[in-house]
Amino acid sequence: MWDQVKEVGEAPHWVLKLPEMDLINANEVRRWHWGKERRVAAKIREIAAVLARKERIPRLERVRVVYVVHPKAGTRVFDPSNWSLTAKAAVDGLQDAGVFEDDNASVVTGVDPRAGERQNGAHIRMSLVIVDQGEENVGV
Repeated sequence: MWDQVKEVGEAPHWVLKLPEMDLINANEVRRWHWGKERRVAAKIREIAAVLARKERIPRLERVRVVYVVHPKAGTRVFDPSNWSLTAKAAVDGLQDAGVFEDDNASVVTGVDPRAGERQNGAHIRMSLVIVDQGEENVGV
């Protein structure tokens, strides 16, 4: 299980919890109509932008985004990297909100999956941890 304190430490960071909603799983999206994938991605992007603005995340020069996948209580084994398409849409939303200028590799140093706590609910949930990697936090 992911230990936020151990991995993020004292670096400035913000946590955004996506609401219970459809997420894009790389294993399942192959069976979706392309229109559904676009609609779900657009919604994820929109919600991530709204949450970032609500949290008043400042403009950051360099960031790392950790996406934490919280499986349903009954899920036995799962691979958090399967939700990378959801994370990409959310990162695009962070850019839309002005958290960073561009999501290229010199600005967003990583978009890393982690397994989170199991939770009750009908959907798998996701949290985003935006870690400031400015001059003082280059090694984070």
